Amino acid sequence: MLNKQRIQKAQDRMKQQGIDAYLILTHDDYIYFFGEDRYQPRAVIPAEGPPIIVTFSGEEAEVRESIGASDVRIFGSVGQQIKDVVQVMRGMIGNKDKLKVGVQMWFGTPAFLLNMFQKANPIVDVVDIASVMDELRMVKDKSEIALMQHAAVIAETGMEAAVNTLRPGITENEVAAEVEYAMRKAGGHGVATPVFVNSGIRSGWLHGTASDKEIEDGDLVVLDLVPKYKGYCANLCRTFVIGKPNPEQEELFITYKNAQTAAIDSLRTGVKMRDVDTAAKKVVTEAGYGEYYVAGISHSIGLSFEETPAPTIHPGDSGIQIREGMTVTAGHPVLSVPGIGGVRLEDTFHISSGVAKPLTDFPLELELEKYEIEI
Repeated sequence: MLNKQRIQKAQDRMKQQGIDAYLILTHDDYIYFFGEDRYQPRAVIPAEGPPIIVTFSGEEAEVRESIGASDVRIFGSVGQQIKDVVQVMRGMIGNKDKLKVGVQMWFGTPAFLLNMFQKANPIVDVVDIASVMDELRMVKDKSEIALMQHAAVIAETGMEAAVNTLRPGITENEVAAEVEYAMRKAGGHGVATPVFVNSGIRSGWLHGTASDKEIEDGDLVVLDLVPKYKGYCANLCRTFVIGKPNPEQEELFITYKNAQTAAIDSLRTGVKMRDVDTAAKKVVTEAGYGEYYVAGISHSIGLSFEETPAPTIHPGDSGIQIREGMTVTAGHPVLSVPGIGGVRLEDTFHISSGVAKPLTDFPLELELEKYEIEI
C-alpha cells in the first residue's frame, strides 16, 4: 500500500529544496513509496498533492486496489507513457518558466527513458533527487529491518547450498545455479547482483561473476550473495578453499577475518565511514599486505545493493557519520595478492543501540570440511 508518511516527508524536503516533482523510474524508490514492485515502475510525486502512477491500461484496476493510488494514468506503449508524463508536467508549470524535476541518478535508472523524457519536456530542468531521498532512506524503520532479516536468512540458505555443492571438477556456473535455486526455493525474489563464484586466479577479481571454469583442488573460491526479498537486500560473502589450504592462503584468510572484525568493532554511531576503513587497513598493513588494501570496507545497503553512504563509488561519502538505524556491510573489497589469490568476507549489520548487530549469520571457516551442513 501507498506509504503516505514517506511521501509527505519527501514532499516536505522537495519544497525546501525547490524541487517541483520527483519522476520515479527505478524499482527501489517505487517500492519505498508504494510497497510493491512493477516490471516498469513509473510514477510522479509532485511537491504537493497525491502521487500519480503511470501504468499499463490492463493493470489499472489492480494498481488502484493494491496501492490505493488516487490518480492512475494508463498507457499502451512507451510513447504513450512519455505523453502522459509530459501532460502532467505541463499541468504543473503554472507561472514558472521551468520545472525542476528530480530523478534518481543511480545504477537502475533507464538512461534511454530519461533521455526521451528530457527531449519531450523542454520546460523541465532535471536534477538529482539524492538530496531528498538519501536522507530518508539512510535510516531504516522496523518494517524494513524485518524484510532485510528475511533476506539475510535467504542468503544463508544460499551459502549452505554452496558449501554442499563445491568440489573439484564442478564449474562455477553449476555452483551458482544450485545457489540461486536454493535461494528462490527459500522465498527469494531474485538477486541484486549476479551470484559471484570466483575460483583460482579469478578469486582475486574486484568484481565477480560465475563462468564455465572448472573449480580445481587447491583453489580459493569467493562466493558473494545478495538476494532480495520484497525489494530488500542482504549481503553475505565467504571464501573457501578446495581441499587443504596452503600456509599463504591460510594467512591471507586470517588477515581478512581480523580486518573484518576490526571494521565491525568500529561500526558505531558517530564514527565516520573513513574511520572504519582506517581500522581495517591497520590490521591488513600490520600483517604485511597494506599495498593490496582497497578502500571501502563498508557501505550502506537496503533497497539497493549499495546505498549512500557508498565510499567506493562516492569518496565524499567517507565523511558521513554512522547513525542509529542504518544498515551497512563490513567486508566489501577483496584482498587480492598475486601468486596467492583473493579473499573476501562480508556480512550485513543493523546499527542498533549504537553498535553493529549482525543480520547475516554464517560460520567463518576457510576449509569446507569444517562445516557440518546438510540441507
